[in-house]
Amino acid sequence: MVILDRLPTQDQLQQMRMDVEQRCLMCETGLKFRDHLFACCTYSRQIWTAILCMCNIERNVCSWDMELQWLCAKLKGKSLLVFFLKLAWGSFVYHVWEEHNRRKFRSLSRDVAGLLDCIRKSIQLRVQNRSILMNDVNKKLCVSWGVPL
Repeated sequence: MVILDRLPTQDQLQQMRMDVEQRCLMCETGLKFRDHLFACCTYSRQIWTAILCMCNIERNVCSWDMELQWLCAKLKGKSLLVFFLKLAWGSFVYHVWEEHNRRKFRSLSRDVAGLLDCIRKSIQLRVQNRSILMNDVNKKLCVSWGVPL
């Protein structure tokens, strides 16, 4: 849904002639549309940057299209890093959208650390019973994500 730009974001709802709030519920500055919500929003950007850091990747988040292009190039192969990045990307998109809806419909919010903790826990659950070859790179990755060795 996200990649196809089918989420009911502000720009999508306005095309259906619905009256919607103009500001982003996460950072309260930008407009609510996919590119802003997942790449430009300061809240989301902090989360994605922290996820990349936990994967031992230093990278400046640019735009939705550039991140998607970068991910398509990186998410090839069967390494543990690729596995973590796939889980992290999916979890990031899911949890940011869930946080958006929590704020909109329930007036509840989590800070960056709280949402990052949810992402970390969801990935830990997916990885905990997986057999992992323990080399230095994989060990560092598991320690960074809090996955028991």
